[in-house]
Amino acid sequence: MLFAALCVLLAPTSHSRESNAIAGARQTISNFERAWNSHDMALFASLFADDADFVNIEGTRWRGRAAIVDAHTFVHKTIFKQSRLTIDDTTFKQLSPDIVVARTTLHIEGQTTMQGEPVPGRKAILTNVLVHSGSTWKIVVTQNTLIDS
Repeated sequence: MLFAALCVLLAPTSHSRESNAIAGARQTISNFERAWNSHDMALFASLFADDADFVNIEGTRWRGRAAIVDAHTFVHKTIFKQSRLTIDDTTFKQLSPDIVVARTTLHIEGQTTMQGEPVPGRKAILTNVLVHSGSTWKIVVTQNTLIDS
């Protein structure tokens, strides 16, 4: 009886597959923070699918990895060149074995205006839809929403 109970407890389940999916998505979100803070646009680009769709905090929409990276390369050379993004919390919801939604609360400090004047820090919720692609998880949809506090 004890042996049977142990076999049930140790048997692989869909929960372990879910944990692997969420771990993969978590790594992509962690790499998002790392890419932002190091201003590494090559790493940033690697996080997105070719056909990704990104809506920024002001409602500007970029379609495709190239457009997303071009826009972020520009702002990381200007208004975000000294910025620091800190992830406060991320929740994950697995929709299928290959699709995970990640909701991240974050704050950004160190932004400036185009003239170099400091901008107050802000908080946001970043929602990402990630898909399993080969051995990695790629962002296919991003929505950035300001938390008005």
